[in-house]
Amino acid sequence: MDILEIGREVFDIELEGLLKMRESLGESFVTIAEKINACKGRVVCTGMGKSGHIFKKVAATMASIGIKTYFMHPAEALHGDLGLLTSDDIVLALSNGGETEEILNLIPSIQKIGAAMYSIVGRKNSTLEKYSEAVIVFPEVKEAFLGNLVPTTTTTVSLLVGDALAVAVAKMRGFTPGEFAVFHPNGLLGKKLTMKVSDLMKKGEENAVVKEGMTVQEAVFEMCKKPIGCVNVVDEKSRFTGIFTDGDLRRLIGKDGEGALSHKIEEVMTKDPLFVEPDLLVVDAVERMKKMNRKVSTLAVVEDEQILGTLCVTDIAKAGLI
Repeated sequence: MDILEIGREVFDIELEGLLKMRESLGESFVTIAEKINACKGRVVCTGMGKSGHIFKKVAATMASIGIKTYFMHPAEALHGDLGLLTSDDIVLALSNGGETEEILNLIPSIQKIGAAMYSIVGRKNSTLEKYSEAVIVFPEVKEAFLGNLVPTTTTTVSLLVGDALAVAVAKMRGFTPGEFAVFHPNGLLGKKLTMKVSDLMKKGEENAVVKEGMTVQEAVFEMCKKPIGCVNVVDEKSRFTGIFTDGDLRRLIGKDGEGALSHKIEEVMTKDPLFVEPDLLVVDAVERMKKMNRKVSTLAVVEDEQILGTLCVTDIAKAGLI
């Protein structure tokens, strides 16, 4: 038994089904996408068994990109959850055979409530199709195991159709990364879309700052008290003028030996270094670092020529953003 070949064969079978589905998309897909976009209420996804698992994910995807959506289990709906449904809602049902009893039993109540009914099915001329205002019908596809007994390709195709509808509607509405961030405030996605430099920088007593005219030795003392790998240098008007890093110190000692510590800091600092603004997203600050000709471990945070803080690579890494 070639296990690797079996795995690849599953991919081949399901990919073939996806390509067939892609080519079969037509006006019904456009109609359902437009109806979802225009829906004043909510998109109520429903499905039984494997179809239910798939549509739970589709409902979650739609909700995450701003489409008012929830999943309604058809069996629970028959025992009271239909009370959540309104005439402004759209019911989007998934049933491979189009004859799922629990879903068909919902139809009289859905009609009385006045919600619109749309469906995705795997068989033409099914009962569910007859009671739907528009329907997406799968082409005939091969399941990946035991002939057509085990739902594999059909569930994959169903998931992709749901994703395609969600993305189409989101693009119709001009959904933006900023809006996505509103719905994902936690986790890595939320951080990437919302965390600003000001949220992560060392500031106040944590930030290392020295004035022009001070010696390298004095700068080193400040660097040791606030171990962020550098000191920021300001002039007599507290304007940011340069930066001096621990790497600069090592190179200076290698060049001047004991005399290194007696230099004035403005003589050996990096003048006009790259800096970032406090309102910049941290991920954008990382991109600026990547474009530099040399590796850096810190960036000064400056606004109106005033030093506000220091952004450290170690803190960016701890936040999971690199």
